[in-house]
Amino acid sequence: MSPFIKPVILDNDVISRLYSVRALRRALEIWPKPTFYITEQVQDEAGRWPTKGRELVNLFQNLIADGILRALSIDESSEDEIWTYAKLQLEYKLGRGESASIAIAHHRSFDIATDDEVARDICKSICPSVSTFGTGDLLNMAVQDGLITRSEADSIQAEIRRKSK
Repeated sequence: MSPFIKPVILDNDVISRLYSVRALRRALEIWPKPTFYITEQVQDEAGRWPTKGRELVNLFQNLIADGILRALSIDESSEDEIWTYAKLQLEYKLGRGESASIAIAHHRSFDIATDDEVARDICKSICPSVSTFGTGDLLNMAVQDGLITRSEADSIQAEIRRKSK
């Protein structure tokens, strides 16, 4: 049983942290399907990762094919969603991935997983109905729900900290 009330859109920083320690698939596959979503913009950003972009895009395709991850795009027919997306980029200076994730979450009743503190703060101020989670939150919630052990979560978090130094 997922502790998430709404589906969760993954931002690039959460994806890259988990991917860099070879834990992305594991961290996502333990949850009921479909819990996690990814925007077209986040996929594009991840694909531009110089050394790992191609591998990561292939992993996204596999996760999508397996039903572990679902892809989303900005709804071109929704003026509100387009307006929010543009405002987040132009007024708040967020990247395309963060902007798309927040705009979609706000207008479609999703939540977001991001470690970007600026994006989290902006999201909380202009879209208070959207909950934000970080990588650590996802892992800790998985432990609380009995999906992984505390030892496994701590090991992943320690490896993330080690890689970020």
